[in-house]
Amino acid sequence: MNMKKLSVVLPAFFVAAVFLRPSADPKPGAPGASLDGFTLKDQGGGERTLASLADQKAVVLVFISTQCPISNRYLPELAGIAKDYSGRAVAVLAVNSNLNEQLELAAHAKEQGIPFPVLHDGDHALADRLAIETVPTVVVLDEKRVVRYRGRIDDDPMGGRPKRRDLREALEAVLSGKEIAEPETTPRGCALRRTEPPKDGPVTWAKDVAPIIQQNCVTCHRQGQIGPFHLTDYEHASAFAKEIRSAVSEKRMPPWKPSDGLSFMNDRRLTKDQVDTILKWADCGAPMGDEALEPPVREFKDEWVLGPPDLVLELEADFDLSGTGPADVYRHFVCRTDLPEDKWVMATEIRPGNPRIVHHVLAYIDTSGTARKLDEQADGIGYPGEGTWPGFIPTGEMGGWAPGDMPYVLPDGIGRKLKKGADVVLQIHYNRCGTPQKDKTRLGIYFSKKPVKQQIRWAEMVNASFEIPPGAERHEVKAGWSFTKDVTIHVVSPHQHLLGKSAKMVARFPDGKEQTVIEIDDWDFKWQDAYMPKEPLKLPKGSKILYTAIYDNSEKNPRNPNRPPKAVYWGEKTSDEMCLGYVGYVEDKEDLTKVKKKNK
Repeated sequence: MNMKKLSVVLPAFFVAAVFLRPSADPKPGAPGASLDGFTLKDQGGGERTLASLADQKAVVLVFISTQCPISNRYLPELAGIAKDYSGRAVAVLAVNSNLNEQLELAAHAKEQGIPFPVLHDGDHALADRLAIETVPTVVVLDEKRVVRYRGRIDDDPMGGRPKRRDLREALEAVLSGKEIAEPETTPRGCALRRTEPPKDGPVTWAKDVAPIIQQNCVTCHRQGQIGPFHLTDYEHASAFAKEIRSAVSEKRMPPWKPSDGLSFMNDRRLTKDQVDTILKWADCGAPMGDEALEPPVREFKDEWVLGPPDLVLELEADFDLSGTGPADVYRHFVCRTDLPEDKWVMATEIRPGNPRIVHHVLAYIDTSGTARKLDEQADGIGYPGEGTWPGFIPTGEMGGWAPGDMPYVLPDGIGRKLKKGADVVLQIHYNRCGTPQKDKTRLGIYFSKKPVKQQIRWAEMVNASFEIPPGAERHEVKAGWSFTKDVTIHVVSPHQHLLGKSAKMVARFPDGKEQTVIEIDDWDFKWQDAYMPKEPLKLPKGSKILYTAIYDNSEKNPRNPNRPPKAVYWGEKTSDEMCLGYVGYVEDKEDLTKVKKKNK
């Protein structure tokens, strides 16, 4: 039979009905499936039904969690979508189906400023009908309440700069009567929790897992710290059992990037036995076990990792960063120390007020008064700047912060000098996130308790003259530093941006022998740190530190900020690159205690 002729003879509706009809009904919640309705309570106790939205051309159901960091990271974007489409007959509703979060909905919505209803689905009936397994997941219903799109909100769950805004694109297609290019995507987030964990099992929280978590995780994963959720109690830890399993099995947590080189203090890696214990616990349902065996929650003296500082410097008021404008903003904030005498500093700790927008922080010392004048001439708090130049010649530094950085204490007898009356200028690099934000970053300073014999100095291995061609998967850039005196290295810290693939520092001795200082073969911009060798590395005069950075500027790099890739050069923006390595060292023959006695 000639099907082409038949399609001309038969009515068009018959051809469509026979030849375009799906071979089977869509799976529940899949594009093409219908949702006939629901009735759920919102966070205020009011009743919400799908039928009450009959006048809406589209309905967005977003399944969220009060505890999942990725879900919370998307709330500003969801609020923006609700606002942008409110006049176009689009309703946005959040649904919480996590069994253990139903009592937190109202407080969480208020704290996060969620502007749309949050529905209770504690028995996960709606989640089951739509086959939801991950939060956040969005489901877009058209005017006939047919699922047109399900999946992720955009392609960057880490909150950077998405290249594809799937939810917005889906809404535009639905409202314009067009097909959606990709009606189903895979969301990334946290597992939806439907059932209570068992009471007991072969491996339990109380006896086996809690000691590991208390020892290795709660430094960051506690209230007010950098961890996106806290693990100080069973209720929260068991809710993230699957995520914890994935993180430790893939060695993403605890974060430890060095793969070769010297042995470093505060090595956060878990032992094989510890990893196996966590995996077995998660696999048997994350049971609590005998509560009497649970160790007490680890106590911390203060919100500061190193304990209460001797001096706290902070922005004089909240800095307001608008949601629109250039993506990268540099601002300098003058903090007066008013110290009556010189002080030696053994440690500093920077606490970003808003890690969502703080890209990095550098703390400079100004004894010239120039920063104060620049501050007085500028509008608002602080003064603007371009890149790393703070507007004056620094007479010293008080450390810095980048994502993943943990504070450290210098060895006894080594310190940074902070002169009396000096100002500390916090240079903060902000990244706008699309919504108005506030920040009040603080710097904690810890004075040396013992006499200081040597001053910490910094070698910077810099190569600012490079071009990373588009498509290059392993582009190599080198830098180095030569020492003209006998020195001892106490701190090493590589630095790259989003194209970074690996980083390696090698010490070359005068006789030509080489020793790997540090190698990171899986660079991650969000996990940068300063590493302190357990045994400080002594380098004789004439030694060199060679720094090799490898970059991936191909489409295979999921962090590549450019689609398609383009040539990338040295620059201050996150989308630029840097080849920069720091080495903190002391001069072996320096003895400041003798100088002090001589001056007396």
